[in-house]
Amino acid sequence: MQKEPTMIDPVGTYRDRYDWFVRATAALATAVESIVADAGLDVDAVEARTKSVESAAGKFARLKPDGSLEFTDPLTEVTDLVGVRVITYLTSDIERVAEALSSRFELLKTIDKSSLAQETGVFGYAGKHLILTPGGDRVPPGCEDVVGLGFEVQIRTVLQHAWAEIEHDIRFKNSRTQGSPVIDRAFTLAAGLIELADQQFELADRHHKEKIAELRAADAARGMDLELTAEKLRSIVTDLLPEYASSRPTHYEWLLTLVTANGITTGAELEDALDPSRVPFVVGAMDYQHRPGHVRLVDDLLLDRFGEAHIVRTATLTTERDRLGKLRYRLTKLQAHQE
Repeated sequence: MQKEPTMIDPVGTYRDRYDWFVRATAALATAVESIVADAGLDVDAVEARTKSVESAAGKFARLKPDGSLEFTDPLTEVTDLVGVRVITYLTSDIERVAEALSSRFELLKTIDKSSLAQETGVFGYAGKHLILTPGGDRVPPGCEDVVGLGFEVQIRTVLQHAWAEIEHDIRFKNSRTQGSPVIDRAFTLAAGLIELADQQFELADRHHKEKIAELRAADAARGMDLELTAEKLRSIVTDLLPEYASSRPTHYEWLLTLVTANGITTGAELEDALDPSRVPFVVGAMDYQHRPGHVRLVDDLLLDRFGEAHIVRTATLTTERDRLGKLRYRLTKLQAHQE
C-alpha cells in the first residue's frame, strides 16, 4: 500500500476503505497462521481484528502535550488498524513465534512488555508486540495486495491472554472503577501468580522433553527404535503380557500386519500403544470363554486404544469371515463395559 498524503478527513477515508482493511486483516492473519504452522510451532490460537471506525477515530484525534495532533497522516502512522494475536502455551514459544514472523515480514518495531515489566520491577501485562509489514523480499503468499501496510502482532501465553482480556473488561471498559485500590491489587497479585505459573509450565515442559530424550536413548540402546519384525513383536508382547499364552509363531506375522496398520512401526511405539493396565478392563469387557492368547488380546487392546479407527484400518486385512462385524460387536462390548 503506497503512503497516502495527509487527508482532511482521515476518519471518513478509513470508513470508505473499511472493507479493504477487513480483507487485508484476513490475508495477513492467514499468512501469520501459515508461517507459525510452517515453523512447527504448536499454539493455542491465532486471532485477528480490524479496528472499528469509532475506535480509529478516537486514536486519530489524540493530541500531543502541546495540543497538536499526534498523527498527521494517521492511515499510515497508526499501525494497529489491523491487529493479529498469537496465543501460545509456553513463554519460550513467544520468542520462537516472533523470530518466525520477523523472518517472513519486514520488522518495523518490537515492544517487549515482559522485559519492560521486569526492568521497572512491577507485575502486569506481559507479552511481545511486533509491528510488521509485507515489503521488499518479505511478502508472504496472499499478501501481495497489502504491501507496505503496517500491522501489529501481539504474542502472549494463554494465561497472559486471560489476564489481559479480563483486565481490559474491568479496568478500561468502565471508567467508573478505574483507580480502585482493591481492583489494582487483585490484578497485581494475579499477574504475579500468572508469571509464576508460566515459569512452572516451562519447567515441566523442559523436564518432559529431557525425559523423552532419555527414554529414546534407552530405546535405542535396547534396539526398540528399530523397525518391528514378527520375532521382535513376539518378544515385546511376551514381556508386556507374561501371564498370557504365546500364539503360534506364524500368527505373529498376522499380528504385525494389524500393528503396522495402526502406524506402529517400532518397538517403542508398540510399548506406548499397548497399555498393560488396560488388560483387566479389556478381559472383563470381552468375558472370554477361554483365556486369550497374545494375538487375540493384542487385537482387542488395539481396538480399545484406537476404537473405530482400528476397525477401519484392519477389517479388510484378512480372509477371516465377517471380521468387520466381529470387530464392531467387540467394540460395543468395550463401550458398554466403560459405561
